[in-house]
Amino acid sequence: MQVTPSHEGALPVKFKRWLPLAAGRATLPVVTTKVRNPSAAPGQLDLVRRFVNTLDVDTGTDELVSPAAAAAWLSEQGWPTRVGQAGLDKLLEAREALRDLMGARGLSRKADAEATLDAIARKHPLVVRVSSPDPLQPTSKAGVGAFLERILGLVAAARIDGTWDRMKTCANDRCRWPFYDHSRNRSRTWCTMDICGAEAKMRAYRRRRATSGARLTS
Repeated sequence: MQVTPSHEGALPVKFKRWLPLAAGRATLPVVTTKVRNPSAAPGQLDLVRRFVNTLDVDTGTDELVSPAAAAAWLSEQGWPTRVGQAGLDKLLEAREALRDLMGARGLSRKADAEATLDAIARKHPLVVRVSSPDPLQPTSKAGVGAFLERILGLVAAARIDGTWDRMKTCANDRCRWPFYDHSRNRSRTWCTMDICGAEAKMRAYRRRRATSGARLTS
């Protein structure tokens, strides 16, 4: 399978290094479907996932690396606005708190994330408009504040209807790539078995080999 630069660029950063593993096993459309669609959240909730995924923890690639980069990303999402350093700091704080909340495996991390998001929400409250298809509406008219309020509204709605429990991050602490768990029993653990799942299995195998070897020599 040969991937052209234009095709490769259409894929999320996280999965570009997965492509060589698929060479000879699938066509590009199949690969694209496999690595993109299973992670998407339903409806507008996917904006939250895409926002948190602006940072690839594994590679260090950050789409919000500067105010200009953040403004460009927001424009791509349909939120054209100017972004200063203070606005960028707010975006980064919210993004990492959401990542912690989605991947919290301990009460301390979850409590810290919730406290951070609650503090942001106090500065950026929402208003209820029953006549709107999206009843939780931003109070800010534009800017980073309006975007953060939109994100908070989506999170609140997801927590109310139960879909937030399916918003997770990869169990690999070196990855922490957010995804939406579409599995029936909500058991998905990894961003993709071909990358982090396989790496985790290999590490577990090596640990077992090391342990059994130590027992034989003792």
